[in-house]
Amino acid sequence: FAAQRFSFVILIIALFAPIASAVCDVSYLATEEGAGRLGVIVDGKPLPLVVHSDDHAGVLRVAKLLRDDFERVSGTAPQLSTNGTPPAKEVILIGTLGKSPLIDRLVADGKLDVDDVQGRWETFVLKIVDKPLDGVDRALVIAGSDKRGTIFGMFDLSQQMGVSPWYFWADVPVRPQKNLYILPGQHTDGEPAVKYRGIFINDEAPCLAGWAHEKFGGFNAKFYDHVFELILRLKGSYLWPAM
Repeated sequence: FAAQRFSFVILIIALFAPIASAVCDVSYLATEEGAGRLGVIVDGKPLPLVVHSDDHAGVLRVAKLLRDDFERVSGTAPQLSTNGTPPAKEVILIGTLGKSPLIDRLVADGKLDVDDVQGRWETFVLKIVDKPLDGVDRALVIAGSDKRGTIFGMFDLSQQMGVSPWYFWADVPVRPQKNLYILPGQHTDGEPAVKYRGIFINDEAPCLAGWAHEKFGGFNAKFYDHVFELILRLKGSYLWPAM
């Protein structure tokens, strides 16, 4: 990748190494069918994504990135529904407690146990749920305690599928997959041990500054779009821009 990114990437790797090493220690994905498993990608076709339009704007935005990640892995972009109506018998249902009517309905109906999520900081749970909603036979539910909890749950699935947080900054390739199945059980990282986790950006001129001006026209919203995405993919929550 571009040499101008070296200083920036090395700095972030050093800061996030403890977090990155703890991510995906235990895989909840398999490439073959099995008892109780749910295929999120089968024969190259991913399940539709369902997120309610009432959820946080950031959750809706990252759902689009998750859709892009599925396309990177499978070669096909899944349908993304935001109108509250699941478009298939099997779906991936995404939402935040207290913001998503779909997730709150699951909790109210006793179909999703959120005792380990409710009221916690940036916590998510992934679980296969049978008959979650009318017209849906099975769903992978990604539920977050708050906005970043839901976002971290989506990006955790992305990384488990093989999309590195560094796919842009370090040109990490994505390994294609035709079949991926979620294992039964309840999957979570728990609550972060450190409340605020993030990065400090120095000017790093001329390296980072020159590259940013060449690629984006400067340290602007287009540049920071990629910075914020990387922080969230690494389950970070903090940025100190020292410009």
